[in-house]
Amino acid sequence: MSQQDSQVETARFPIRELSARTKVNTVTIRAWERRYGLLTPQRTSKGHRLYSDSDVTTVEKILALVARGVPLGKVKALLTEDEPDDGYNALDTWAEPVEALLGAVQAFSSSRIEHLVDEYFLNYPPAVCRERLVEPALETLAQDGNSNAALVFAESELIRYATLRLNNKGASNKRPVLVMACGDNTPVWRLSLMAMEFADAGYKVQLITQPLSVDACVEITAKLTDAKVIFYQDGLWRENEAEKMSQTLSSCDGLILIGTAPILAGLEDDQKVFNDLGQCIRVINKAP
Repeated sequence: MSQQDSQVETARFPIRELSARTKVNTVTIRAWERRYGLLTPQRTSKGHRLYSDSDVTTVEKILALVARGVPLGKVKALLTEDEPDDGYNALDTWAEPVEALLGAVQAFSSSRIEHLVDEYFLNYPPAVCRERLVEPALETLAQDGNSNAALVFAESELIRYATLRLNNKGASNKRPVLVMACGDNTPVWRLSLMAMEFADAGYKVQLITQPLSVDACVEITAKLTDAKVIFYQDGLWRENEAEKMSQTLSSCDGLILIGTAPILAGLEDDQKVFNDLGQCIRVINKAP
């Protein structure tokens, strides 16, 4: 390494650190650079990207703009403004891709679904895609009583895509493994997209795509003492199930519960019991 490279790297850091600090996948960061010119990293003599604190601020601005509905192709012109009056509406911006996803699902086309979902999930963070693309499309399908087959097909394709997208190569060894599972009658596809968000934040994720019983969750939690077990359960537990979960929550630091079941059972812990997945993600990502 040259002296110049050494001086540059003293003040700057690699793409994996930018990803860890912003919770944006490295693939997405590269896409923002190559396709949209939103980032301009310095390079070492060997071509490795190096970023600074100002790039962290830029990524945070990009996230705020796309959350407001600004298309990525329009973001660059707004980055230099402190209070950009963009005039974009998220519903309008995402209406076309939502319709495209619905069309692909109703045609039962795996290839079209994968192409469209891949395009958006590689350019936008999973949370934005979940809120603006996936949830509106599936809500529309759920409202159509004649589209049960299309809804089930869409959910299975999302689970398949998320499972393929999970990549633990860049996971931090300093963070615990996250083992994620659902109970009965709980949407596995939501947990799958949540798993992608944690993977983007640098966690090693093991996703169980088949529903688990309360007894199975208790057994896994007891045996995987070095991991955190995230169990997502909607509905209502039986009295004995609620008692088992309460005991396990008290005795095992690694159990995290999400959904209506633990809330209705009266379980309370600001760091371990959550009403929804988004709340859980925000709390866990803030943990050291």
